[in-house]
Amino acid sequence: MKHLAYVIILVLAFSCKEDQKEKVDTKVESTTHTETTTQNTEKDAETTTDLPFLIDIKSLEKDTSSNPIEVFKTKATNVATEVIKLNKDNIKDALTKAKDFKNVVITVDNHTIVKLDVNDCKPSGAWSACMPKAEGYIKKGDLVYQNDYANNIIGLPDNQERVMFLFD
Repeated sequence: MKHLAYVIILVLAFSCKEDQKEKVDTKVESTTHTETTTQNTEKDAETTTDLPFLIDIKSLEKDTSSNPIEVFKTKATNVATEVIKLNKDNIKDALTKAKDFKNVVITVDNHTIVKLDVNDCKPSGAWSACMPKAEGYIKKGDLVYQNDYANNIIGLPDNQERVMFLFD
């Protein structure tokens, strides 16, 4: 039932944006009991240059929107090569896959965003994975800068939505 809700939300989100982009291809989505992965196979007018956070993490501080993390998530969903909903069961495989990508970002709900350095990691018992070094922000009213291992920033595995965005 949860997966059906995600599919409906995705359909609604993309149906509202039809006039903004020219769709060349379709979205391919595969769902298993532990992981939702979306591969972006469409040719968008937006590119990773529309996401300054990928180039300069501190650029998020200059964003004047009420929630720059939410703005990033919306844009990144359309631009990322692949989007993976994370949980304790799939994070190890997702991090292994992430090593093949130029930029890797994880968001937690609409309050946390980190860019990963997948070449530097530290074992995490809570996540049962080697968690990479991360740099980003937690929104506590204002954006609070963070530079630590990802497990210390994204928190313990729970029911919050954690999404990994992979960019070529």
